[in-house]
Amino acid sequence: MQARATTEMARGTLAAQRFLVEKLSQGERVGQYQVERELGAMRTGVVYQVEHLVLPRRAVLKVVHARAPQAHGVQLLREACILEALKHPGVPAVFESGVLEDRRAWFTVERVEGSTVAEVLAGGPMGAEEIAALVRDVAEILTTAHRRGIFHCGLRPDRITLTPSRRFPICITDWSDARTHDARSAHLPLAGTSHYAAPELARGEAVDDRADVYALGVIAYMALTGGRPFSSSNGIYVPMLERCPGAPRELALLIDQMLADNRFDRPTAAAIHADLVELVVDVVDVVELPAVAEPIRIRKPRWTPAITFKAMNVVEDDDGMPIEVVDGCTD
Repeated sequence: MQARATTEMARGTLAAQRFLVEKLSQGERVGQYQVERELGAMRTGVVYQVEHLVLPRRAVLKVVHARAPQAHGVQLLREACILEALKHPGVPAVFESGVLEDRRAWFTVERVEGSTVAEVLAGGPMGAEEIAALVRDVAEILTTAHRRGIFHCGLRPDRITLTPSRRFPICITDWSDARTHDARSAHLPLAGTSHYAAPELARGEAVDDRADVYALGVIAYMALTGGRPFSSSNGIYVPMLERCPGAPRELALLIDQMLADNRFDRPTAAAIHADLVELVVDVVDVVELPAVAEPIRIRKPRWTPAITFKAMNVVEDDDGMPIEVVDGCTD
């Protein structure tokens, strides 16, 4: 029994050492930033919270794992390039990128404050209007990405943050699995490892924008019903109105379309956004203005000459055409 436990521990140690992680120490400098603490690890690298050496700014630093395959470093820098190319308020801004002395790629990105959709759903399903607004806003970000030939390929609730203090109400914070339409990795080997992965990924087919639509559909379904779209007994899709009869019909039918098995039966992100712009009723805080607004007082610059205006005298010819204009300004 003890020998078996020792063997299992040894196997776990070997698995953990598959990518030897040489972690950065607190206070260590990377570019113009200083490491404060480790935030966690991802498939391609380690994530840290860092502070700028001069500016009053905290950011997120992503560093590729030590001795990881070259493809991981390429993917990490691809994420930085994708974020820089998108330039959308619902996507974090990239600040700096480079390579460490040991040739590990890294980049710093905006630190986004807020609760993730995963954290919100941990407290129970969301309201229909909240979900419609969420899907609308995510679809807007995806539309921007898809028009640039970029596919997220890893949309999940923990990668969507609600950001009421930013210019845009949500932010898709993690694009580490993103691909471009012309990338050699358009066929993803990690398909089928997530409940949010589209069926074509499990079948090893090429990736396109509708894989993101499917993932967003799963998120919307789970947010509205609190359960997964497929029956646990036979794996068959359960239509939205069967699972949640009280859901708004238009929203339920749209989610059903987003979860179509055939990707060509799914709507585009642009179509989803257009539909939900008309469907969602935003609640806007009305700021009460004073009953009587005071007149705007503009102080005249000291160098402004004293000028009065009077009507101009226009002299016309026989055909009614002006031939002389008398100056209407007098000192």
